[in-house]
Amino acid sequence: MEGIRDFKHFIEKNKDKLYAIAEDANNITIEDEWMQDDQWDEVYIQEEKVEKI
Repeated sequence: MEGIRDFKHFIEKNKDKLYAIAEDANNITIEDEWMQDDQWDEVYIQEEKVEKI
């Protein structure tokens, strides 16, 4: 639990800095290379299968 507490403290302390460097997903076009990457599709499919079990 200490790790979670530390993480929450880190987020609270650095929230403004994180927001300042974060990329708004709404600004990423479908043509973007990152959006074309489908390596996560299989992960999501596997997660859905596990949740149904």
